[in-house]
Amino acid sequence: MSTAPLDLLDRKNQIERLLAAARRTMAEVPYCWVVTAGMDGIGAHARAVKDQKSGAGDDLWTRWFLARRVSRKVAEIGRSGRVTLAYQHASGDAFVALSGPAELIDDRAAVESRFHPSNAYEESLVRQLLAVRVAGDHLELHVRGVTAEPWGHGRTFLDRAADGSWHLAE
Repeated sequence: MSTAPLDLLDRKNQIERLLAAARRTMAEVPYCWVVTAGMDGIGAHARAVKDQKSGAGDDLWTRWFLARRVSRKVAEIGRSGRVTLAYQHASGDAFVALSGPAELIDDRAAVESRFHPSNAYEESLVRQLLAVRVAGDHLELHVRGVTAEPWGHGRTFLDRAADGSWHLAE
């Protein structure tokens, strides 16, 4: 039997419930928005990308996507080193934003394992692509029935510690 105070156990269970809801939402959304800080340092740019699940050796909060090496997106990631991936479930009942450091990976194997062309034009694109690896360290979520109601009234934030554990952001 645990000797931890009940409120600590409740908090731990609450965090696990939130993380499970975030994982479910992300798993069910094939495309997400990648948001980068603009080069001007003022604005932000968002564009849809195909979400690529964690790779071998990655944890569940590592995500991947592909980007053209000469794109504004790649330049902005190179400058700031961080992105936010935003997931909106088709039901409209779940929203998750995962933020973290983003690394540009210029490796053919990393690209080819994630890119499955369906025609000759798409096959020619593979040489123009980089893989982007995002190591999530901050979550913002609102999932109906899991996060606080009323719907749309505030968000729930979690931050990740260096040891990989998550805690509610105050």
